[in-house]
Amino acid sequence: MKSTAIKQGMHHAIDVIEDKDFLKAVYVILNEKSKEYDFELNEEEKKELDELKRQNKAGKLKSVTLAQIRKNALSKSRK
Repeated sequence: MKSTAIKQGMHHAIDVIEDKDFLKAVYVILNEKSKEYDFELNEEEKKELDELKRQNKAGKLKSVTLAQIRKNALSKSRK
């Protein structure tokens, strides 16, 4: 389905559905979608992250900033 058709369908839904029902529908959709991003680490994963954090603070891990990654990616894409 093209984005134009989706937008037209959304505009129609907004015009037709009553405000409270529309808000409920949006809430249900967003709530369901947000569940995809919920997760919990198990004990092994927590221990691994704690160890990596400890190593990073001790200077035993090499890390780079997001800005450095972007700069590197841009310089490579321009070649």
